[in-house]
Amino acid sequence: MAMRVVVLKRIYKMSFWKQALLSLVVLAVSTVGLVLFSPSILPFGDKLAAMLPGEAATTQQGAPNRRNRPAPLVVLAEVESIISDDRVKSVGTAQAIEKTTLFPEATGYVRTILVGAGQRVNKDDIIVQLDNDLQTFAVERAQLSVADAEAQVARFQTLASSNTVSSVQLNNAISDLSKARLDLKEAKDALQRRTVRAPFAGEIGLIDVGVGDAVSPTTLIATLDERRTLIVEFRVPERFANRVGDGQTMELVSPALPGRTLQGKVSGMASRIDTTSRTLTVQGTIANEDDLIRPGMSFEVSLAFPGQNFAAVPALAVLWDRDGSYVWKADADRVKRVDVNIVSRQGDRVLINGDISAGDMVVSDGTQSVRPGQPFRTADERGKGSAAGKSKATEAAQ
Repeated sequence: MAMRVVVLKRIYKMSFWKQALLSLVVLAVSTVGLVLFSPSILPFGDKLAAMLPGEAATTQQGAPNRRNRPAPLVVLAEVESIISDDRVKSVGTAQAIEKTTLFPEATGYVRTILVGAGQRVNKDDIIVQLDNDLQTFAVERAQLSVADAEAQVARFQTLASSNTVSSVQLNNAISDLSKARLDLKEAKDALQRRTVRAPFAGEIGLIDVGVGDAVSPTTLIATLDERRTLIVEFRVPERFANRVGDGQTMELVSPALPGRTLQGKVSGMASRIDTTSRTLTVQGTIANEDDLIRPGMSFEVSLAFPGQNFAAVPALAVLWDRDGSYVWKADADRVKRVDVNIVSRQGDRVLINGDISAGDMVVSDGTQSVRPGQPFRTADERGKGSAAGKSKATEAAQ
Protein backbone atom coordinates (compact mmCIF):
# COMPACT_ATOMS: atom_id res chain seq x y z
CA MET A 1 0.00 0.00 0.00
CA ALA A 2 2.82 2.45 0.87
CA MET A 3 4.62 1.62 -2.37
CA ARG A 4 1.48 2.39 -4.38
CA VAL A 5 1.21 5.83 -2.76
CA VAL A 6 4.85 6.61 -3.66
CA VAL A 7 4.27 5.64 -7.28
CA LEU A 8 1.20 7.86 -7.52
CA LYS A 9 3.14 10.79 -6.05
CA ARG A 10 5.88 10.35 -8.64
CA ILE A 11 3.33 10.25 -11.44
CA TYR A 12 1.67 13.38 -10.03
CA LYS A 13 5.00 15.21 -9.82
CA MET A 14 5.93 14.19 -13.35
CA SER A 15 2.60 15.51 -14.73
CA PHE A 16 3.12 18.81 -12.96
CA TRP A 17 6.56 19.38 -14.50
CA LYS A 18 5.29 18.40 -17.88
CA GLN A 19 2.48 20.95 -17.54
CA ALA A 20 4.94 23.64 -16.45
CA LEU A 21 7.23 22.90 -19.38
CA LEU A 22 4.32 23.05 -21.82
CA SER A 23 3.22 26.42 -20.38
CA LEU A 24 6.72 27.84 -20.83
CA VAL A 25 6.79 26.70 -24.46
CA VAL A 26 3.42 28.35 -25.18
CA LEU A 27 4.54 31.59 -23.49
CA ALA A 28 7.77 31.65 -25.51
CA VAL A 29 5.95 31.09 -28.80
CA SER A 30 3.43 33.86 -27.96
CA THR A 31 6.23 36.29 -27.11
CA VAL A 32 8.05 35.61 -30.37
CA GLY A 33 4.79 36.11 -32.30
CA LEU A 34 4.14 39.45 -30.65
CA VAL A 35 7.72 40.58 -31.36
CA LEU A 36 7.40 39.56 -34.99
CA PHE A 37 3.97 40.97 -35.78
CA SER A 38 3.25 43.66 -33.17
CA PRO A 39 6.54 44.75 -31.57
CA SER A 40 5.09 48.02 -30.30
CA ILE A 41 2.84 46.17 -27.86
CA LEU A 42 5.73 44.88 -25.70
CA PRO A 43 8.34 46.95 -23.85
CA PHE A 44 11.54 46.91 -25.90
CA GLY A 45 9.59 45.10 -28.61
CA ASP A 46 11.05 47.18 -31.39
CA LYS A 47 14.61 46.45 -30.21
CA LEU A 48 13.92 42.75 -29.96
CA ALA A 49 12.41 42.75 -33.44
CA ALA A 50 15.47 44.50 -34.80
CA MET A 51 17.70 41.76 -33.32
CA LEU A 52 15.82 39.07 -35.21
CA PRO A 53 17.20 38.27 -38.69
CA GLY A 54 15.23 39.99 -41.46
CA GLU A 55 12.80 41.65 -39.11
CA ALA A 56 14.37 45.10 -38.98
CA ALA A 57 13.79 45.66 -42.65
CA THR A 58 10.26 44.32 -42.40
CA THR A 59 9.36 46.62 -39.53
CA GLN A 60 10.92 49.74 -40.93
CA GLN A 61 10.09 49.28 -44.61
CA GLY A 62 6.38 49.55 -44.29
CA ALA A 63 5.38 46.28 -42.66
CA PRO A 64 2.34 46.33 -40.39
CA ASN A 65 3.83 48.49 -37.66
CA ARG A 66 1.00 50.56 -36.15
CA ARG A 67 3.19 53.48 -35.20
CA ASN A 68 4.49 53.75 -38.78
CA ARG A 69 1.06 53.27 -40.44
CA PRO A 70 0.52 56.07 -43.03
CA ALA A 71 -2.28 58.62 -42.66
CA PRO A 72 -5.47 57.66 -44.54
CA LEU A 73 -5.64 58.62 -48.20
CA VAL A 74 -8.62 60.87 -49.04
CA VAL A 75 -9.98 62.96 -51.88
CA LEU A 76 -10.94 66.56 -51.08
CA ALA A 77 -13.61 68.65 -52.77
CA GLU A 78 -14.11 72.38 -52.57
CA VAL A 79 -17.37 73.64 -51.08
CA GLU A 80 -19.35 75.65 -53.61
CA SER A 81 -22.04 78.30 -53.19
CA ILE A 82 -25.20 77.54 -55.14
CA ILE A 83 -28.48 79.42 -55.35
CA SER A 84 -31.09 76.87 -54.41
CA ASP A 85 -33.75 75.98 -56.91
CA ASP A 86 -36.50 76.55 -54.38
CA ARG A 87 -39.14 74.75 -56.33
CA VAL A 88 -40.96 72.41 -54.05
CA LYS A 89 -42.78 69.51 -55.66
CA SER A 90 -45.52 67.46 -54.11
CA VAL A 91 -48.22 65.00 -55.10
CA GLY A 92 -51.79 66.24 -54.80
CA THR A 93 -55.29 64.96 -55.45
CA ALA A 94 -58.09 66.84 -57.19
CA GLN A 95 -61.41 67.32 -55.42
CA ALA A 96 -64.64 68.93 -56.56
CA ILE A 97 -65.10 72.38 -55.10
CA GLU A 98 -68.62 71.26 -54.12
CA LYS A 99 -69.58 67.63 -53.74
CA THR A 100 -72.33 65.65 -52.13
CA THR A 101 -74.02 62.27 -52.07
CA LEU A 102 -77.75 62.27 -52.71
CA PHE A 103 -80.14 60.28 -50.50
CA PRO A 104 -83.96 60.38 -50.34
CA GLU A 105 -85.52 62.00 -47.31
CA ALA A 106 -88.38 59.52 -47.09
CA THR A 107 -89.23 55.87 -47.57
CA GLY A 108 -91.05 54.90 -50.75
CA TYR A 109 -90.73 53.63 -54.32
CA VAL A 110 -88.91 55.28 -57.22
CA ARG A 111 -91.53 56.55 -59.67
CA THR A 112 -89.39 58.58 -62.08
CA ILE A 113 -85.67 59.22 -62.78
CA LEU A 114 -85.33 62.52 -64.59
CA VAL A 115 -81.56 62.71 -65.29
CA GLY A 116 -78.80 60.43 -66.54
CA ALA A 117 -75.27 59.74 -65.39
CA GLY A 118 -72.83 62.48 -66.39
CA GLN A 119 -75.57 65.02 -67.05
CA ARG A 120 -75.10 68.56 -65.78
CA VAL A 121 -77.98 69.85 -63.67
CA ASN A 122 -78.85 73.19 -62.14
CA LYS A 123 -79.68 73.92 -58.56
CA ASP A 124 -83.11 72.52 -57.49
CA ASP A 125 -83.47 70.34 -60.61
CA ILE A 126 -85.37 67.11 -59.84
CA ILE A 127 -83.17 64.02 -59.90
CA VAL A 128 -85.58 61.32 -58.70
CA GLN A 129 -89.31 61.41 -57.93
CA LEU A 130 -90.78 58.96 -55.39
CA ASP A 131 -94.42 57.89 -55.26
CA ASN A 132 -96.39 60.75 -53.71
CA ASP A 133 -100.12 60.09 -54.12
CA LEU A 134 -100.90 60.00 -50.42
CA GLN A 135 -98.86 63.13 -49.75
CA THR A 136 -100.60 64.96 -52.62
CA PHE A 137 -104.04 64.08 -51.17
CA ALA A 138 -102.87 65.24 -47.72
CA VAL A 139 -101.88 68.62 -49.16
CA GLU A 140 -105.23 69.04 -50.93
CA ARG A 141 -107.12 68.11 -47.74
CA ALA A 142 -105.05 70.57 -45.72
CA GLN A 143 -105.75 73.30 -48.25
CA LEU A 144 -109.51 72.71 -47.90
CA SER A 145 -109.21 72.84 -44.14
CA VAL A 146 -107.40 76.16 -44.36
CA ALA A 147 -110.05 77.56 -46.69
CA ASP A 148 -112.85 76.50 -44.29
CA ALA A 149 -111.01 77.95 -41.30
CA GLU A 150 -110.43 81.25 -43.10
CA ALA A 151 -114.14 81.49 -44.01
CA GLN A 152 -115.13 80.71 -40.41
CA VAL A 153 -112.87 83.45 -39.05
CA ALA A 154 -114.23 85.98 -41.57
CA ARG A 155 -117.86 85.13 -40.63
CA PHE A 156 -117.18 85.33 -36.89
CA GLN A 157 -115.44 88.68 -37.30
CA THR A 158 -118.57 90.05 -39.04
CA LEU A 159 -120.87 88.67 -36.35
CA ALA A 160 -118.62 89.87 -33.56
CA SER A 161 -119.22 93.48 -34.61
CA SER A 162 -122.93 93.04 -33.82
CA ASN A 163 -122.21 91.01 -30.68
CA THR A 164 -123.81 87.93 -32.26
CA VAL A 165 -120.79 85.76 -31.35
CA SER A 166 -118.63 86.04 -28.32
CA SER A 167 -114.97 86.93 -28.37
CA VAL A 168 -114.22 83.40 -27.16
CA GLN A 169 -115.82 81.92 -30.28
CA LEU A 170 -113.85 84.30 -32.49
CA ASN A 171 -110.59 83.42 -30.78
CA ASN A 172 -111.31 79.70 -31.17
CA ALA A 173 -111.93 80.21 -34.89
CA ILE A 174 -108.63 82.06 -35.26
CA SER A 175 -106.84 79.25 -33.39
CA ASP A 176 -108.42 76.66 -35.74
CA LEU A 177 -107.14 78.64 -38.73
CA SER A 178 -103.61 78.68 -37.35
CA LYS A 179 -103.70 74.90 -36.82
CA ALA A 180 -105.05 74.34 -40.34
CA ARG A 181 -102.25 76.41 -41.82
CA LEU A 182 -99.68 74.46 -39.78
CA ASP A 183 -101.16 71.16 -41.03
CA LEU A 184 -100.91 72.46 -44.60
CA LYS A 185 -97.25 73.33 -44.14
CA GLU A 186 -96.47 69.86 -42.74
CA ALA A 187 -98.32 68.23 -45.64
CA LYS A 188 -96.37 70.27 -48.17
CA ASP A 189 -93.08 69.39 -46.44
CA ALA A 190 -93.98 65.68 -46.58
CA LEU A 191 -94.75 66.04 -50.28
CA GLN A 192 -91.43 67.79 -50.97
CA ARG A 193 -89.54 65.01 -49.21
CA ARG A 194 -90.78 62.65 -51.94
CA THR A 195 -88.57 64.51 -54.43
CA VAL A 196 -84.77 64.30 -54.62
CA ARG A 197 -83.37 67.59 -55.96
CA ALA A 198 -79.89 68.93 -56.75
CA PRO A 199 -78.70 71.19 -53.90
CA PHE A 200 -76.32 72.99 -56.30
CA ALA A 201 -75.34 72.96 -59.97
CA GLY A 202 -72.99 70.19 -61.04
CA GLU A 203 -72.51 66.87 -62.78
CA ILE A 204 -74.46 63.79 -61.76
CA GLY A 205 -72.54 60.58 -61.22
CA LEU A 206 -73.86 57.07 -61.72
CA ILE A 207 -77.51 56.55 -60.76
CA ASP A 208 -77.63 53.70 -58.24
CA VAL A 209 -81.40 53.05 -58.29
CA GLY A 210 -84.00 52.14 -60.88
CA VAL A 211 -87.68 52.84 -61.38
CA GLY A 212 -89.78 50.80 -58.96
CA ASP A 213 -86.98 50.28 -56.46
CA ALA A 214 -87.87 50.58 -52.79
CA VAL A 215 -85.71 53.22 -51.14
CA SER A 216 -85.19 54.69 -47.69
CA PRO A 217 -83.16 57.59 -46.28
CA THR A 218 -80.08 55.31 -46.28
CA THR A 219 -80.33 54.40 -49.98
CA LEU A 220 -77.69 56.01 -52.20
CA ILE A 221 -79.26 57.71 -55.22
CA ALA A 222 -76.22 59.33 -56.93
CA THR A 223 -73.24 61.62 -56.43
CA LEU A 224 -73.14 65.25 -57.46
CA ASP A 225 -69.92 67.19 -58.14
CA GLU A 226 -69.35 70.76 -59.17
CA ARG A 227 -66.14 70.36 -61.13
CA ARG A 228 -65.88 73.51 -63.22
CA THR A 229 -63.49 74.57 -60.48
CA LEU A 230 -61.47 71.94 -58.64
CA ILE A 231 -59.47 71.93 -55.43
CA VAL A 232 -56.07 70.24 -55.35
CA GLU A 233 -54.78 69.35 -51.89
CA PHE A 234 -51.08 68.65 -51.30
CA ARG A 235 -48.36 68.96 -48.65
CA VAL A 236 -45.14 70.98 -48.47
CA PRO A 237 -42.19 70.65 -46.03
CA GLU A 238 -42.48 72.79 -42.92
CA ARG A 239 -39.55 75.01 -43.96
CA PHE A 240 -41.84 76.44 -46.66
CA ALA A 241 -44.71 77.09 -44.24
CA ASN A 242 -43.98 80.81 -43.97
CA ARG A 243 -43.29 81.18 -47.69
CA VAL A 244 -46.55 79.83 -49.12
CA GLY A 245 -49.24 82.46 -49.60
CA ASP A 246 -52.79 82.80 -50.89
CA GLY A 247 -52.89 83.54 -54.60
CA GLN A 248 -49.45 82.04 -55.26
CA THR A 249 -49.18 80.43 -58.70
CA MET A 250 -48.80 76.68 -58.84
CA GLU A 251 -48.05 74.42 -61.80
CA LEU A 252 -49.68 71.03 -62.16
CA VAL A 253 -49.05 68.02 -64.38
CA SER A 254 -51.02 64.80 -64.40
CA PRO A 255 -50.35 61.38 -65.94
CA ALA A 256 -53.93 61.56 -67.23
CA LEU A 257 -53.03 64.67 -69.29
CA PRO A 258 -49.60 63.95 -70.82
CA GLY A 259 -47.79 66.92 -72.28
CA ARG A 260 -49.98 69.49 -70.58
CA THR A 261 -49.02 71.84 -67.75
CA LEU A 262 -51.90 73.45 -65.92
CA GLN A 263 -51.84 76.48 -63.66
CA GLY A 264 -53.77 77.23 -60.50
CA LYS A 265 -53.69 79.43 -57.42
CA VAL A 266 -53.11 78.64 -53.76
CA SER A 267 -56.42 79.18 -51.99
CA GLY A 268 -55.79 78.10 -48.40
CA MET A 269 -53.51 76.41 -45.88
CA ALA A 270 -53.86 74.44 -42.69
CA SER A 271 -53.31 76.33 -39.46
CA ARG A 272 -50.98 73.68 -38.04
CA ILE A 273 -47.95 71.65 -39.05
CA ASP A 274 -48.48 67.90 -39.10
CA THR A 275 -46.18 66.70 -36.31
CA THR A 276 -45.79 63.23 -37.83
CA SER A 277 -44.77 64.17 -41.37
CA ARG A 278 -43.51 67.69 -40.54
CA THR A 279 -45.51 69.06 -43.46
CA LEU A 280 -48.13 71.74 -44.07
CA THR A 281 -51.35 70.92 -45.94
CA VAL A 282 -52.07 73.36 -48.76
CA GLN A 283 -55.09 73.72 -51.04
CA GLY A 284 -55.19 75.34 -54.45
CA THR A 285 -57.90 75.90 -57.05
CA ILE A 286 -57.72 75.12 -60.74
CA ALA A 287 -60.20 76.01 -63.49
CA ASN A 288 -61.78 73.11 -65.39
CA GLU A 289 -63.99 74.81 -67.95
CA ASP A 290 -63.22 72.19 -70.60
CA ASP A 291 -64.12 69.44 -68.09
CA LEU A 292 -60.96 67.40 -68.70
CA ILE A 293 -60.20 66.89 -65.02
CA ARG A 294 -62.09 64.50 -62.78
CA PRO A 295 -62.17 64.50 -58.98
CA GLY A 296 -59.66 62.00 -57.66
CA MET A 297 -57.04 62.62 -60.36
CA SER A 298 -53.45 62.81 -59.10
CA PHE A 299 -51.18 65.75 -59.86
CA GLU A 300 -47.55 66.69 -59.37
CA VAL A 301 -47.77 70.19 -57.96
CA SER A 302 -44.85 72.64 -58.19
CA LEU A 303 -44.43 75.88 -56.25
CA ALA A 304 -41.55 78.24 -57.04
CA PHE A 305 -39.87 80.48 -54.44
CA PRO A 306 -37.04 83.05 -54.63
CA GLY A 307 -33.71 81.20 -54.41
CA GLN A 308 -31.27 81.35 -51.47
CA ASN A 309 -27.50 80.80 -51.29
CA PHE A 310 -26.41 77.53 -49.69
CA ALA A 311 -23.15 75.63 -49.34
CA ALA A 312 -23.03 72.74 -51.82
CA VAL A 313 -20.93 69.58 -51.46
CA PRO A 314 -20.71 66.28 -53.37
CA ALA A 315 -23.34 63.78 -52.31
CA LEU A 316 -20.64 61.33 -51.13
CA ALA A 317 -19.29 63.90 -48.68
CA VAL A 318 -22.44 63.80 -46.53
CA LEU A 319 -22.56 61.11 -43.85
CA TRP A 320 -25.14 60.11 -41.26
CA ASP A 321 -25.13 58.64 -37.80
CA ARG A 322 -27.48 58.66 -34.82
CA ASP A 323 -26.63 62.32 -34.14
CA GLY A 324 -27.62 63.44 -37.63
CA SER A 325 -25.87 64.35 -40.87
CA TYR A 326 -22.31 65.70 -41.04
CA VAL A 327 -19.26 66.24 -43.27
CA TRP A 328 -15.51 65.92 -42.70
CA LYS A 329 -13.99 69.39 -43.10
CA ALA A 330 -10.26 69.65 -43.88
CA ASP A 331 -8.71 72.02 -41.35
CA ALA A 332 -5.00 72.48 -42.19
CA ASP A 333 -3.61 68.91 -42.23
CA ARG A 334 -6.32 67.38 -40.09
CA VAL A 335 -10.05 66.69 -40.39
CA LYS A 336 -12.87 68.02 -38.27
CA ARG A 337 -16.47 66.86 -38.06
CA VAL A 338 -19.05 69.53 -38.93
CA ASP A 339 -22.72 68.82 -38.31
CA VAL A 340 -24.99 70.05 -41.11
CA ASN A 341 -28.65 70.19 -42.09
CA ILE A 342 -29.58 68.97 -45.54
CA VAL A 343 -31.61 71.52 -47.51
CA SER A 344 -32.10 69.76 -50.83
CA ARG A 345 -30.31 67.93 -53.60
CA GLN A 346 -29.49 69.42 -56.99
CA GLY A 347 -27.96 66.95 -59.39
CA ASP A 348 -24.83 65.45 -57.83
CA ARG A 349 -24.61 68.20 -55.20
CA VAL A 350 -26.26 68.39 -51.79
CA LEU A 351 -27.19 71.80 -50.42
CA ILE A 352 -26.46 72.07 -46.71
CA ASN A 353 -26.66 74.46 -43.76
CA GLY A 354 -23.95 74.48 -41.10
CA ASP A 355 -20.61 75.87 -39.99
CA ILE A 356 -19.17 75.64 -43.47
CA SER A 357 -18.66 78.13 -46.29
CA ALA A 358 -17.80 78.29 -49.96
CA GLY A 359 -14.08 77.67 -50.46
CA ASP A 360 -13.75 75.21 -47.56
CA MET A 361 -12.48 71.73 -48.36
CA VAL A 362 -14.36 68.58 -47.38
CA VAL A 363 -13.56 64.89 -47.69
CA SER A 364 -15.52 63.45 -50.61
CA ASP A 365 -13.82 60.04 -50.86
CA GLY A 366 -12.28 58.03 -48.07
CA THR A 367 -14.79 59.37 -45.55
CA GLN A 368 -15.01 56.06 -43.69
CA SER A 369 -11.28 55.91 -42.95
CA VAL A 370 -10.84 59.23 -41.11
CA ARG A 371 -11.45 60.19 -37.51
CA PRO A 372 -11.81 63.60 -35.78
CA GLY A 373 -8.47 65.39 -35.49
CA GLN A 374 -6.68 62.76 -37.56
CA PRO A 375 -4.05 63.78 -40.16
CA PHE A 376 -4.69 62.75 -43.74
CA ARG A 377 -3.08 62.46 -47.15
CA THR A 378 -4.61 63.56 -50.42
CA ALA A 379 -4.31 61.74 -53.72
CA ASP A 380 -1.50 64.01 -54.96
CA GLU A 381 0.51 63.27 -51.80
CA ARG A 382 0.53 59.51 -52.31
CA GLY A 383 3.87 59.48 -54.07
CA LYS A 384 5.41 61.78 -51.51
CA GLY A 385 4.33 59.47 -48.71
CA SER A 386 5.80 56.42 -50.42
CA ALA A 387 9.08 58.20 -51.07
CA ALA A 388 9.33 59.28 -47.46
CA GLY A 389 8.77 55.74 -46.30
CA LYS A 390 11.52 54.42 -48.54
CA SER A 391 13.91 57.12 -47.30
CA LYS A 392 13.31 56.19 -43.67
CA ALA A 393 13.80 52.51 -44.41
CA THR A 394 17.13 53.24 -46.15
CA GLU A 395 18.38 55.29 -43.22
CA ALA A 396 17.49 52.51 -40.78
CA ALA A 397 19.26 49.90 -42.89
CA GLN A 398 22.42 51.99 -42.90
